[in-house]
Amino acid sequence: MRSFFLACSQSRWLRERATRFGFVRRAVSRFMPGETVSDAISAACALREQSIGTVFTHLGENVSDPAEAEYATQHYLDVLDRIHESGLGTEVSVKLTQLGLDLSPEVCYANLRRIIEHAGPASVVWIDMEASNYVDRTLGVYRRARAAYPNVGVCLQAYLYRTAEDLKALLPAGAAIRLVKGAYKEPPNVAFPRKKDVDENYFALARQLLSDE
Repeated sequence: MRSFFLACSQSRWLRERATRFGFVRRAVSRFMPGETVSDAISAACALREQSIGTVFTHLGENVSDPAEAEYATQHYLDVLDRIHESGLGTEVSVKLTQLGLDLSPEVCYANLRRIIEHAGPASVVWIDMEASNYVDRTLGVYRRARAAYPNVGVCLQAYLYRTAEDLKALLPAGAAIRLVKGAYKEPPNVAFPRKKDVDENYFALARQLLSDE
């Protein structure tokens, strides 16, 4: 399943065609409740009744054309409008390579700013963490955005060895952090190869996040 999601995120052709197959829709329904913003809104409304919060993201990364980055940015602006209209407390999470990080850090940051400002101060815009070779650049953009906007957070991946130090550096600044296990295929010198070790590191990092110290 992890390989499938990674392939979809990196291939427009696969994203556009995979959901035509019923077995694919059934397999991913736990993670993706539908193909449209309306599907996502409906699922978020149902989860709100159970006091479960939601985060929306748009599948895709590593755009190679400024027009693609603009399309992704505009999509998030439209989604935020729909969220506001629905009265949901749903937040959005973006991938910087989808906003143009590979094209230009300035293009990426300009697009990110538009999304943060459109979200409004009461809604956190989350920056997803991507493959390990993007961690430093992602944290650099996050720190720049955080200096200007309080309503921005960043995702850290528990399977990376470096995350404990990244967390230690971010916490004193009051960073909003979303901790996940990580899904990219990384070499064993970069990430824990065993699920057991990832789980243990996740809980250790979570305790650090929740600590009063």
